[in-house]
Amino acid sequence: MKLSEVLDSLMEGKPITRVAWEQKYMYYDKDEEVFVYHYSDDCELIDWSLGLEPRDVIADDWDIDSWDTEDIKVDEG
Repeated sequence: MKLSEVLDSLMEGKPITRVAWEQKYMYYDKDEEVFVYHYSDDCELIDWSLGLEPRDVIADDWDIDSWDTEDIKVDEG
């Protein structure tokens, strides 16, 4: 998929990823109004902007992850 095809899901708080990212994904935290880049269980980056590189913007390997963000937020605390 292209980035334009996953943006609505991202803004709903669903995680999105790229095949090229391997284990990394990102989601929009609607409560904090920030983008969260998840690199591993102990490493996340919070950003006020989308912060994508040009190669990410033109990529066609985007995907929408299937987990429910509300369940994850409850589990995390």
